Amino acid sequence: MTCRVALLVVLLSLLAPSARAQDCDCDHTLALDVTTADGEALGIEAGDRVCVAAGERPFLRLSRFVGAADAPITVINCGGRVVIRNTDRAYALVVEGASRFVRVTGTGDPEIEHGFDVSAPDRDPYAGVGVWIQGRASDVEIDHMEVHDTGFAGVMAKTDPGCDDRPFWDDFVMRDVHLHHLWVHDTGGEGFYVGSTQTAGYMRECDGTTVTIPAHFLEGIEIDHVLVEDTEWDGAQVGFARSGCSVHDSVIRRVGSAGEMYQQQGLQLGAYSTCDVRRNVLSDGPAQGIIVLDTGDTTIADNVIARFGENGVYVNLRGLVERASHRFVHNTISGFGEDAIQVFGAGIQDSVAWNNFVIGGDASAIAAGGDVGIEIDHNVVASSIAEAGVIGQDDFHLGADSPARGAGRDLREMGFAIDLDGRARAMPPSAGAYEHSEDAAEIDAGVGSDASTTEAPSSSGCGCRVTRRADGSAPLALASLAITTIALRRRRR
Repeated sequence: MTCRVALLVVLLSLLAPSARAQDCDCDHTLALDVTTADGEALGIEAGDRVCVAAGERPFLRLSRFVGAADAPITVINCGGRVVIRNTDRAYALVVEGASRFVRVTGTGDPEIEHGFDVSAPDRDPYAGVGVWIQGRASDVEIDHMEVHDTGFAGVMAKTDPGCDDRPFWDDFVMRDVHLHHLWVHDTGGEGFYVGSTQTAGYMRECDGTTVTIPAHFLEGIEIDHVLVEDTEWDGAQVGFARSGCSVHDSVIRRVGSAGEMYQQQGLQLGAYSTCDVRRNVLSDGPAQGIIVLDTGDTTIADNVIARFGENGVYVNLRGLVERASHRFVHNTISGFGEDAIQVFGAGIQDSVAWNNFVIGGDASAIAAGGDVGIEIDHNVVASSIAEAGVIGQDDFHLGADSPARGAGRDLREMGFAIDLDGRARAMPPSAGAYEHSEDAAEIDAGVGSDASTTEAPSSSGCGCRVTRRADGSAPLALASLAITTIALRRRRR
């Protein structure tokens, strides 16, 4: 009898991967030895659920995964955590081959916050990218992954064109890319590299002739609920995102450690982009908190920007875009080396800097050079953290006696109705990113991240915060709806 039981246990263990796949409700399963999957060849159709078996593999390339707008293909971890670690190539997890309407998600196990663990540490001869959307892929969603220890970017979304792409290039736009609930850390380049920086195009040798192929545009780019930390280059950069660009409810901190010239910003908004940047916390870098270069209309609102060596926000319209309107509203900016906000470029017109809370500067800390058309009004300036009346050096919530409390103008009808925590703005509102808790309506648990958070925003979207005790520990203070979050324990590799 004992032998029979033992044999049964062995047989069940051999069948365990199949059992796990069935539990995951899979239409297709990519076994542990699969590193390249061709969706068309595998018969993967719109609406299918493709399970990736848990365990470690060197890379995973997904090509020709074509779903439909109302029936995307879902690629999901099954049986535990999928570990993708590539130590000798320039990629780890790739979506390519003109894939469309596909979601790759690490939500396959409710006990694991990030069901994919992705790294590509190689730097020679080519620096590794963790998650890479390329090859004319579009309409892609990536979520619930930890991406770390990359030779270059953590997450990259763009196609660098080759000669074979020329027949498709005039019509190609990367659309509706959604990157969310990602923990990206310890990268050799940018945390996020979305869209091109090549305003002059790409030089290619095609059929014996040198040609220039322009960079493609992006439409509908959303980055939210991500934690980016410890990047050697920029925390995140976005370029050529000409419409529908949003970066919100995220934390970016400790960036630019390599000291690479022009690659030391918290967030860079690049050429032709038209972006909405709201309710983010950016901190600790050697250059600009947010740099805005040659963009279209841009909104930067309800953010905390702290401890950057140069400017909190630096803007320069240098001629690529003829005219743009920028709005800098309800930001808390502290610990900058030069100015809180610097704006240059005569093409910037009909712009405003309202209801910002500047800590550590004077009345000239929000400045515009040349013929910039900007109204600067209802901003509050405090010379120090103590004068600002905030909770502390790393927590910019307002104390009862803060001069920012109730000092702003009512901008709710212009779309500035909630603060960084997701609370409704008071009447009159406070200057800066936060309302005082006694003045604001209860928190909306669907939005918000916090300057003092030591954790990635959770899948719930909760705007929970962490305040440190005197002993250095960090108890979790839940929002009024008592939504729970899953604490991340930082792992050094």
